[in-house]
Amino acid sequence: MARIGMAVAGLGAAAVLTACGGSDFADGSADDIAKSAKSAMGDLTSVTVSGEISSGGQDINIDLQTDKDGNCTGTIGLGSGSADLLGVGGDVWMKPDESFWKTFAGTSADQVISLVGDKWVVVPQGQDSLDQFCDIDSLLEQMLKDDDSSTYSKAGTGSVDGDDVVKIDNKDKDGSTSTGYVLVDDPHYLVKIEKTEGEDTGSVTFSDFDEKVDVEAPADSDVVDLNNLSG
Repeated sequence: MARIGMAVAGLGAAAVLTACGGSDFADGSADDIAKSAKSAMGDLTSVTVSGEISSGGQDINIDLQTDKDGNCTGTIGLGSGSADLLGVGGDVWMKPDESFWKTFAGTSADQVISLVGDKWVVVPQGQDSLDQFCDIDSLLEQMLKDDDSSTYSKAGTGSVDGDDVVKIDNKDKDGSTSTGYVLVDDPHYLVKIEKTEGEDTGSVTFSDFDEKVDVEAPADSDVVDLNNLSG
């Protein structure tokens, strides 16, 4: 679980976008564009985060919608395995496939799989737990950490899914560079992060801004709490 959180945090910290606006937004300074992006992202009530990150030789995938009320729905993938993730009001459950269990449970995987079957598993709360992905503030804090030593520079303009964007390169204190794609139109959301070199490379997109997260908690009969199982 910690590997995923660390990888996403590593990608985001390398592409941190720390408020300006107006018709000439794209002509503003890199620092002002970066500040606008962070301000817009900080005002979000919900967002969908999707992408793939490579960390420690593992490919990590995320496709998750989350909000400020602890609701979420989507999937987290690690290598050939994946887990559905569901959160309602801060309570979080996951439903991993066999490959996911074999990655995390090791020699206990077969036993866990036989105990859990096709039920949802309670996700414990904690700094290194998957529950951090089911709160937008926690998720964006991991991805958009401030780094006073970061330097920004403009890298031209382009488009993402048909929307005009300004590309901002960010060089962090270890010398690695990543690129953030910021919407020209207000609100100036960050819609994409790319990092192609160094550790924790990959690409993550942000979409479905402020859309309702439609979720429902699983029935008690469909839930297993591993902490309550013996053996």
